[in-house]
Amino acid sequence: MNTFEETGGARIGGFKATWPFATLKVSEFKLELSASIRGNFVFKRSDIIAITPHTSILGSSIRITHRVEKYNKDIFFTFLGNAEERMAEIIQTGFLNYTEPTPDHIDQEISQLQAQTGFPTKIPFAVGIVVIWNLLFLSDFFNVFYTRKETEIFGIGVGTALAFVFLICISLLTSDVARQLMLKNGSSTAGIKPFLFFTAFITFILFIAGFLPQYLSNH
Repeated sequence: MNTFEETGGARIGGFKATWPFATLKVSEFKLELSASIRGNFVFKRSDIIAITPHTSILGSSIRITHRVEKYNKDIFFTFLGNAEERMAEIIQTGFLNYTEPTPDHIDQEISQLQAQTGFPTKIPFAVGIVVIWNLLFLSDFFNVFYTRKETEIFGIGVGTALAFVFLICISLLTSDVARQLMLKNGSSTAGIKPFLFFTAFITFILFIAGFLPQYLSNH
């Protein structure tokens, strides 16, 4: 069975994910676009109206025109390379021209995935992260704990916020228990791994290079 897989970016309505935070996978029965924290968009053949390649000086993209009501109508996969060549590879999978019906177990799987559209994390958990992050930053801005000198950028609040987000990312990448607690039922970290690695890397660097030396110099 031929399959197609490409790493790139995505545009879903007003949301944009740049390379390498999106992945397009196509097999003979299923097309799936993983768009980082925006979630996964999964289609069977009958969901697709058209797949259209576009090439411009700004790059290449493939537009997915579909019938799934829960999904945004403007879905694009962006990538480096020739759009017509990528389109030919997608056609070779048989997804667009295969005549056999979709097997029942795949059809049911796709229907379940389509019902879980949107962010893969549970909403209360995502809101909680944003609230805690903002409160910790505000505690430094107003110097609530008197841990930041006027000439310093980082206080204990910013340092704690960076460590908090870093640990959340590592937990999602390594712990089944954390994934069960934080992700929606049936969701996985497969589509958001690049985002988690990137966020963990950035928060780690900021903590080690920014907060930690400043904190140690004061103690």
